[in-house]
Amino acid sequence: MPVRIYTTNTGTDLSDAEAALLADLVARHGRAVLLAPSFAELDLCRHDAAVAGASLGVDYKTPASWLRSLWELMGDGRSFVDNMQRQMLFSDMIARRDDADLQPLSRSQGTVRMLARMARDVLPGVAGTGAERCCGDVCQPDPKSDAEARVFELLGAYASGLDRRDMVEPCEAADLMAEALADNLPACSRAVCVRGITSFTHGLLELLSAVANNGGEVVVLLAREQAAMREELASAFDARGVLFEAGPLGEGAAAPQTASKSAAQPTFVEVAGPHARAHAYVDAIDELVKTCEDAAVDGGVTASADPVRVLVVSARTPQLFGELAARLAARHIAAEATEFTAFSQSIAGRQFSALGNLIERMKAADEGTASKTEWWPAPELTDWIYSPLSGADAASARTFDKNMRLSRGKTTTAVKSLLQSVQGQVRGTRKAASDDNWFKNVPCVVSDVFQALWRDKPVTALKAMLAVAEVLPDRALGGLDGQARRQAETALLRHAIDILMNDARALDVSQAATVPVLDGVRTKVDKRSTAYDYETYEVDRAPRAQVRFASLADAAALRPASYDAVLFADVDLDSYPLSHEEGPLATLTAELDRSGVTLEPAALLRVRFCRAMHAARGPVVLARVTHDRQARECYPAAVWTELRAHAEAAGAAKPTCVGEGDIIADFDPAAGEGLKRERVTCEAPQHLSAEAVPYLVLRRRDGEGEDAPLVPRLTSASQIEAYSTCPLCWFVSYRVKPQSIDAGFGNMEKGNFVHDVLEHLHARLPQEGMERVTPENLPRAQELLHEVFDETLAEHAGKRGTEGPLVPLSAVEERQVAEILPQLEGVLAYESEALAPFAPRYLEFAFNELKVEYAGWPLGGRIDRVDVDAENRAVVIDYKHRTGVEEFKLADPTVRDEETGEAPIDDPRWLPPHTQTLIYAQAMRRALDLDTRAALYFSTKGGQPALRGAASAELLEEERGDGRIPGLKKGFPGEGGSMDFDALLDRVEAGIAERLRELEAGNVAAVDPTSAQAAHARCSYNHEGTFVRRDV
Repeated sequence: MPVRIYTTNTGTDLSDAEAALLADLVARHGRAVLLAPSFAELDLCRHDAAVAGASLGVDYKTPASWLRSLWELMGDGRSFVDNMQRQMLFSDMIARRDDADLQPLSRSQGTVRMLARMARDVLPGVAGTGAERCCGDVCQPDPKSDAEARVFELLGAYASGLDRRDMVEPCEAADLMAEALADNLPACSRAVCVRGITSFTHGLLELLSAVANNGGEVVVLLAREQAAMREELASAFDARGVLFEAGPLGEGAAAPQTASKSAAQPTFVEVAGPHARAHAYVDAIDELVKTCEDAAVDGGVTASADPVRVLVVSARTPQLFGELAARLAARHIAAEATEFTAFSQSIAGRQFSALGNLIERMKAADEGTASKTEWWPAPELTDWIYSPLSGADAASARTFDKNMRLSRGKTTTAVKSLLQSVQGQVRGTRKAASDDNWFKNVPCVVSDVFQALWRDKPVTALKAMLAVAEVLPDRALGGLDGQARRQAETALLRHAIDILMNDARALDVSQAATVPVLDGVRTKVDKRSTAYDYETYEVDRAPRAQVRFASLADAAALRPASYDAVLFADVDLDSYPLSHEEGPLATLTAELDRSGVTLEPAALLRVRFCRAMHAARGPVVLARVTHDRQARECYPAAVWTELRAHAEAAGAAKPTCVGEGDIIADFDPAAGEGLKRERVTCEAPQHLSAEAVPYLVLRRRDGEGEDAPLVPRLTSASQIEAYSTCPLCWFVSYRVKPQSIDAGFGNMEKGNFVHDVLEHLHARLPQEGMERVTPENLPRAQELLHEVFDETLAEHAGKRGTEGPLVPLSAVEERQVAEILPQLEGVLAYESEALAPFAPRYLEFAFNELKVEYAGWPLGGRIDRVDVDAENRAVVIDYKHRTGVEEFKLADPTVRDEETGEAPIDDPRWLPPHTQTLIYAQAMRRALDLDTRAALYFSTKGGQPALRGAASAELLEEERGDGRIPGLKKGFPGEGGSMDFDALLDRVEAGIAERLRELEAGNVAAVDPTSAQAAHARCSYNHEGTFVRRDV
C-alpha cells in the first residue's frame, strides 16, 4: 500500500481527525502502532485517544522502543548494545593498541566518541551483518584515505567483538528487521502511524518501507512547519520503491499556521549586558505574574489557592535556575527545574577526574618524564579536601594548602604522608565530637581515595566517596537543593561503581579503559527553591507563583495552555544555532548511502518555538542580552528575528530595553529585596586613629589585655629605610603584612641562596688556612665554592618555605641555578683584589640581643658581612643579588653644584635614598666598638660584581689593583666638601630620628609625589591604584 503523508495543524495534543484516523486503522487492521519522538508526547496522545474513544488496540512507541519490540519478536536473541557499552568497548580497544596501530587517529576520548557514533549509525554499511561476517561475505567499501581505512578496520574489529559477546547494534538490527518484515509482516505491524517525528533515520525508513511494500499501511503525520520534510520523505520512499500520496488531514487543514500565530502575540525584552541579565529576567517574570493576577481579577475570577504558573524556557536550564532561584524567592516566587547531571559535572566526577590527572602527572615526574612543576603545589588536592565528599573540613584544607605551597621540596611520599595526617586528625576530632555534631558520623577519606587511585583501584576510591555521600548532611551540599544534590551524587557514584564492577566484567574490558567513559553517566535531579519572606526569614508556604524551568525540547512537548505565561530566555544565536551536523560521520553516512531525512534546523526551531508558545494560555515574552562582557554585539536567534518582523507588521510595541545602571539590582542575589541602604562616613585614607598609634607603630603591648604596659618595638634598618622611602608602604609591608604563602623561585630566593653560599664559603676559608680570598689562593677558593654551592643547594631542598629556599623543580629552573655559579666565581675574583687589608670577621651577624640603640629606639637585625682589618677598622657589606649597584653610590652632600651653588645638605630633611648599611655601620660602632669606615652594597649578579655605597676617602681606589674599593672614586669627605664618614653617620641618624618622631605620631601617609623624597621612592605597593605587590 502507498505511504500516506498528511499535514496537520495540531500541536502536541491529538486532534479529532488524528483520533479518527487511529480508530480507522485499528478497525481495518485489528491493531495499530503510533510512533512519536518521546514518551512524554506518547502519554499526551494516549490520553487524548482515550478521551476520543480511540485508544483500544493502539501500541504507543518511540522509534527505538518499536525496533526493540520487533527484535524481541523476530530477532535472533542477541542483546542491543547501548551507548555506554559502545564507548566502553571502543575505549578498551583503543587502550590495547599501540600508537602505530592507531595512526593517523589520536589516542583520545574524542576518537572514542567519534567511533561510537559511527558504529551507532553506519556499522552495517562498513562491517555487514552478523550473518555476513560469519560467512566472510562482507563487502567492505573502499576507503578514500588512511584515516578512513583505519576507521573501517576499527569498526570491523568492533563488530567482531560484538559477535563474540552475542550483542548487536540497533542499526544492524533495523536492517535485519526490515528484511524480516519484507518476508513476514506480523499483525502488530500491519498499520503504523508516525506523528511528530522530525528525524527519520536510515533504519526507520527501511522499516516503514518494508511495512508498506508488504501490504501494510503507513501514515506519516507532519505539522505545517514540517512541510519542508515532505518532499525529502517522498524521495526517500520513492528510492525504496514505495508508493506514496500526500495531502492535508481534516477539514480545517487549509488554514496554514506559523510560529507567529501563537495563543498570544509575544512581547520582547532586550537587556543591554550580562550584568543586568538576572534581574531583568526576574523583573520580566514578576511582570508576567502581575499580568496574570490582574487578568484573573479583571475577568471576575475569584482568588485561587493555586499560584500563577510560569514556564521559563532556556537552552541552559540548570545554570539559569541557579542564577534566578534566589532572586525569585525574594519576590515570593518558588521555582523548580529538572536537571540531568552527568558524572563529569558532579562533585564526585570532577574530583575523581582531577585526582586521576594529578596522580598521572606526579608519577610522570617521579619517573623523570616530566618536571615537578607539572603538579606542584597540587591545588587539586586542596580542592579535594575542600570537597564535601572528602569528609574533611575547610580548616584542614587551608592548613594543607599552606603546607603545600610553602615548600617546593615536597615529594610524592611527603604528600601521601601529609594527606594521611589530615585524615587522621579529622577522624580524631570527629571521634571526640559530641553526638549532636552533624558531621560526627561522616568518615574522612582524604587519604584513602588518593591512595586507591594511586594504586589504580578506582572502585575502591569511588566506594570511599560513596561512604561519605550516604551519611553526609544535606546542608553540606547546599541550603536550597542539598538533598537533591546529595541524592544525585549517591546515585551517580553507585552507577559508576556498578559499571566498573559489573558492566566492565560482563563486557570483558579493563576498568582502566572504562574509567574515561564514566563522564557519560547521567542521573535525573529535581531541583526546587522555596519562596522566603525577607522580613521574617521564614519559608513562604503560599508563594505568588510557581516557575518551571525547562529546555525548548521539553517545552515543545507540553500540552497547549498548560501554563499561565511563558518566558523564553536568551533567545540568541549562541543558544539556538542553525548549524548542520558536519564532520567525519556526516561524510561517511553520505558515502555509505545511509542518510536519513531530518528537518532542517531553522524549521525544527520554528516547530518547537510554535509548540512551546502554545503552552501559554496568557502572555508570552522573549528576552535576550544584546552585548557580552566585552561590549561585543550578541546576535539574536533566527526565530527572534522572524517573530519581531511579524510583530512589527502587526503594529506591536518596540522591545523593552533594560540597562545595567542599578548596581544593587544587578549584583545582589535578592535584587535589593529587604536591603537597607544607609550612608556611612569613612575615616580619611592613610590615617591612624589616636587609640591605635601608641601600640601599632613603634610600641607594643608587653602581655595580654589592654592593661599590659607599652614597650618599645625592636626596629630594623630595613624598616627604617622603608618608612623613609614611603610611610604608607612601610605600614602595609610591616603592619598589614599582605604576604603570599607560595614558595617562589624568584630574585628573593636566588638572593637568599647566594647569601648562604657566600656565608658558608667564608666560614670554610679559615678551616683551609685562608683568612680571605687573595689572588694567590683564588683557585683553591673557587674549588671550595663548587663544593659549598652543591652543599647549599641540597640544604635548601630541605628548608621550609618560610625561609625562602631556592628549590628548582624543572630543567629551566635548574639551568637558572647553574648560571649562578659562574657569577659567584666572578665575585671571588673581584674580592681577591678588593679591600686588601680587610678580612671577613662577622657573617650573617645578628645583633638583636646586644641592646643597640639607634635614633632613640632599640635596633636589631642581621648584617650580611662585616670585614675588619688589623687596625680595628670595619667595612659593612650588604649583598645585593642584582645587576649593578650604581644607584647605591653616595656622594658628599656638602659638595655644592658649580652652576647653582646649591648642595643637598641645604635641605633640612635630607637623607640618602638608601640608609640600610649606614644604619648598620653606626650600630657596629656601638655594639662592637669598631671603627666603621665604609657602608657598601655588593652586587653579585650579572658577571660584573661591584662594591658601591659610602666610604671614607682613604678606601677609595687611586689606581687599578691597589687593593682598595675597585671603581669607587667618590667618598667622604668629597672634593670640595666637609662631611667625613663619621659625620655622615651622625647626620643620617639625626635625620632618621626626625622620621621616627613622625612615625611615633602616627604619620603613615603615602610619599608626596611632588617632594624630593619621591624622586628616590621605590614603593613596594602601587598605592595610587590597588595595593598589589610589585617587583621592585
